[in-house]
Amino acid sequence: MYILYLDESGDPNSWTEQNCYVIAGVAVHEGQIDVLSILIDKVQKKYFPKIKIPIQFHATDIRRGKGHFSSYTKEIRDEILKDVYSLVRNCNFPDLIVFASIIDISKVENHTQARRAVFEDICEKFNGFLLHQHKIGKPSKGLLVIDENREAEYRELVTDFKKGTKHGYLGNVADIPYFARCTQTRMLQLADFIANAFFRYYQRNDETFLNIIHPRIYNGIPSWSSKKIFLGLGHIIDRKEKCNCITCYKRNLRKKHRK
Repeated sequence: MYILYLDESGDPNSWTEQNCYVIAGVAVHEGQIDVLSILIDKVQKKYFPKIKIPIQFHATDIRRGKGHFSSYTKEIRDEILKDVYSLVRNCNFPDLIVFASIIDISKVENHTQARRAVFEDICEKFNGFLLHQHKIGKPSKGLLVIDENREAEYRELVTDFKKGTKHGYLGNVADIPYFARCTQTRMLQLADFIANAFFRYYQRNDETFLNIIHPRIYNGIPSWSSKKIFLGLGHIIDRKEKCNCITCYKRNLRKKHRK
């Protein structure tokens, strides 16, 4: 089984200071969860050798120097961020796969529509990956785990999606989504890092950390390819808007090639 841990970056309810909203995360094979958790624990031990209990790794807190990270310089905090993102990059396909969906302000009608569009898109991409695994003789079901702070919104959406999405039935995503606190699982903390990397890329054109993890974005093969679009990455944007992001650029290249 693959478990897709999801988190948000940006706020679907507020568009006064942001141009995008992100849902992203990591799909982890059940056999790799403990392995990855131990690797993140080692990052904590490297920088906080005297703290024995798990502390929460939150990308924004590290970047801004909040909580336990307040005593470190920006240079050290950047090293911590790079260490965590490097864990993602160093995982072998398909033990860990990155999925993300981003909606641009040009396609937002209201906060409910924004969250629904992005969540539906990422669920479809995860289901597509599971379907592909089945076709190559490696059948597996998927499960969603989401931060419990947003339980009500997501539970209602998944109930609707079980009846079918605009692209079909999510037959490979088993059961209902499960909700947990970010402090309870390192994997939700990892999802926070992924969502933050995509938000900084689409909101601030900062590709620092996206460049580290982009080989793990699902595209049907285990490495970066200029010939395929990212099957695990969606950018929901008005077609009239010109966009050269890493997924729109490849999609446009493929359209030109077909012509």
